[in-house]
Amino acid sequence: MTFAPDAPAGSDTDQAQLDELAQLLFEGAQTGAAIKDLKGVSDDLLESVYAYAHRFYTDGRLDEAETFFRFLYLYDFYNGDYALGLAAVLQMKKEYAKAIDMYALAYALLKGDERPMLHVGQCHLAMGKLAMAKGCFETVQLRSTDPALLARAKVYLQALASNGDAPPDTTEETDSA
Repeated sequence: MTFAPDAPAGSDTDQAQLDELAQLLFEGAQTGAAIKDLKGVSDDLLESVYAYAHRFYTDGRLDEAETFFRFLYLYDFYNGDYALGLAAVLQMKKEYAKAIDMYALAYALLKGDERPMLHVGQCHLAMGKLAMAKGCFETVQLRSTDPALLARAKVYLQALASNGDAPPDTTEETDSA
């Protein structure tokens, strides 16, 4: 897809680009192909874009990171790491409901990886849904084999069980992006 940066907004060129994108999305939906495959975008290029997205995320430039992760997810919606990155950005922006939705997609794509479940628990905790958060952390405890992830889930469960203590900070930078 090519973009004409000099074309005025609302021009025929803009409409043609939107029509082309709509056609690509339609073809992808019919065939199950990601846009990257329909347009011949290489995995190396997407990984380079991912590096930029991750850098923006770690630098706290969340709007830029969100733009890049959205692009990545749009081009390859089968890559769970792209969904996980976008979810992490949304969580850091305190858009917890949207983050939960993206973490759910990441969880489905990253079979056997319990990181999205831990982060869903953090989002529920931030929204005050303690029972739902507890369920997420318990799921991590039951399913994960990652010692670091198990330890993090345990800390959250202990904090929730102690009633008087505030739970750990849920706005900490996630390691997902």
